[in-house]
Amino acid sequence: MSELARRYAQALYEVMPDETGLRATAEALMGQSELWAALCAPTVRAEEKKRLLGRLPELDGHGTLLRFYRLLAEKDRMALLPEILEAFRTLGLREKNTARCVLTCVRTPEKEELERIRQALCKLHHRADIQFEIRTDPSLVGGFTLELEGIRYDKSVRGAMAGLSRYLEERRMA
Repeated sequence: MSELARRYAQALYEVMPDETGLRATAEALMGQSELWAALCAPTVRAEEKKRLLGRLPELDGHGTLLRFYRLLAEKDRMALLPEILEAFRTLGLREKNTARCVLTCVRTPEKEELERIRQALCKLHHRADIQFEIRTDPSLVGGFTLELEGIRYDKSVRGAMAGLSRYLEERRMA
């Protein structure tokens, strides 16, 4: 995630910390492929982008967000919106002392397994809660990987086999 996206998210969060309106309007913008392409195109003039945004019914009643999107359009930074959404979400989680964790595993874990992992991560990272994004990847063979606050934990069979391979290669080279 870029520093610029983080700065935009921080500025927006300071004036409007509610994620609901932002997510709904951003999904409306990004969900209309022709509109989204025009808003991100460097060849479309800023005035035209602002006009398009002003006609979008999903932005009615969202004056702050309309001004925010117009600023992005004026600066030709609309393509940063997905990153800004992610940074905005992270700010909200941080305020609640919660972290987001991407858990990748061969199969979706049972509730009890997930709760044990949650408790361990909360304790290790001093967080009140952990929100999981669960992905499945059969190529892990077994075990799991976690990505949390810039740290990657690899407790997968594939990771252990790669580590063993590196060890054997280093020994062979010595």
